[in-house]
Amino acid sequence: MSAPEGTSPKISSSQIENINDIPKWADDNSTIQVPSVTDDVQRKIRRQFDKHVLPVVCVLYVVMEWTTILWKIFPAHIYVAVLCVLWGTTAMCSGFTNNMASMIICRSFLGVFEAGFGAGAPYFLSLFYQRRELGLRVSILLGMSPLANCFASALAYGITHIETSWGAWRYLFIIGMSSAPPPFFICSNFNIVEGIPTILFAPVVFFYLADSPRTAKFLDIDDQTFAIERLQTRDTTAKSKVHWKQFFAGLTDYQNYIHTAIHFCCNYSFAGLSNFLPTIIADMGYNSINAQGLTAPPYFAAFLLCVVAAFFSDRYGMRGFVVAGFSTMGLIGYLLLALVKDLENTGPRYLGVWLACCGIFPALAINITWLLNNQGGDSKRGAGLAVLATVGQCSSFVSSAVFPTSAAPFYTVGCSLGAGFTGLIILLSLGLHFKLDMENKRRDRVFGPVDSEENIDVSNLGDQNPKFRYLT
Repeated sequence: MSAPEGTSPKISSSQIENINDIPKWADDNSTIQVPSVTDDVQRKIRRQFDKHVLPVVCVLYVVMEWTTILWKIFPAHIYVAVLCVLWGTTAMCSGFTNNMASMIICRSFLGVFEAGFGAGAPYFLSLFYQRRELGLRVSILLGMSPLANCFASALAYGITHIETSWGAWRYLFIIGMSSAPPPFFICSNFNIVEGIPTILFAPVVFFYLADSPRTAKFLDIDDQTFAIERLQTRDTTAKSKVHWKQFFAGLTDYQNYIHTAIHFCCNYSFAGLSNFLPTIIADMGYNSINAQGLTAPPYFAAFLLCVVAAFFSDRYGMRGFVVAGFSTMGLIGYLLLALVKDLENTGPRYLGVWLACCGIFPALAINITWLLNNQGGDSKRGAGLAVLATVGQCSSFVSSAVFPTSAAPFYTVGCSLGAGFTGLIILLSLGLHFKLDMENKRRDRVFGPVDSEENIDVSNLGDQNPKFRYLT
């Protein structure tokens, strides 16, 4: 496309999606008509988005979390492989969109498919590992999020600097990794490998992912039997069926709502740190490139501490103390961010970033493990995790609203809320620890002590079986 010789064409802002879409013939003498948007118009547009966009996204990222129970019904190798194809295809479609409406549709479906996998993966691991082995595996799984944050920003930076008139941001969806899609930002909690890589991984899932210990092809028949026998709790309900008594018990168990409240508080920081940490560091006076780089070390340290916390908690128990201890670290970090107002001395605030990251991620991982440990039976475990994921996810919408640009550079409200929520985690985790410890002692008095290695059938009574003891 070329402009008539000797003319200086005018380009309407409605014709341009981003800077990469400016025609090559546009030069310094070209005039791009950018309308002036008043504060009143900004508020009007924002209200319209809140009315027509936000509810749809909230419904599909939150309401679809119940799909955790589908891990119980469908064979995992088929279910996850289908999710990979649908997820990757939808991500690729996002890269080909040309307007807001089509982008919203794509992101909504991504929310559905993300909900189907993200919340169910820890439940799936609980089918294979003993209760005191599960913490490490869930922590490694969930620790992939801060670890991915170490690399996602660098990858996104490189991809968006591809020279193209098509729009470099599109490659983030087709071949790359992103946590927020430019130029349209809709909050997502997980950094995800999008597009082509996800689709290519689907055959690996289909042919190699085991559905359960009983069907693991990489084990011989004897080892499959041993893999089932070694689990301390045994649920004889058919793999593809839901035990509805257990399921409804999961919906009414007070423990699940305490874990959900803890997850709500953790997820506020999980989402807030993932989305706004580079901005917080940039507002300390660092340029955008250095800010991205400075987020990597605390994220990597958070991953390592997820593993350390899991090792300790799997060996010694005391999951409540572990959650409370790391939350105390996070609380100190948020207090530093909320109270220190000196931009000349950025050391204490950057320390606050470290403590917030290193405290929240291990607490979140161990809390999910703790819930899975204490739900007798697969159906109750799935229901409990669905409650946690559905309600706990809602705090991400809170965190996306309390770090506005106008609050820079200190983001006092957002950091203060982070401190308040993290302090609440300490109270809830300690309270649940002592409550479960009292219940264990009561059962010992009434029914007698139990050998920790004894296998317990939880098919009917679940964790109400007199021989069941809670991990505290």
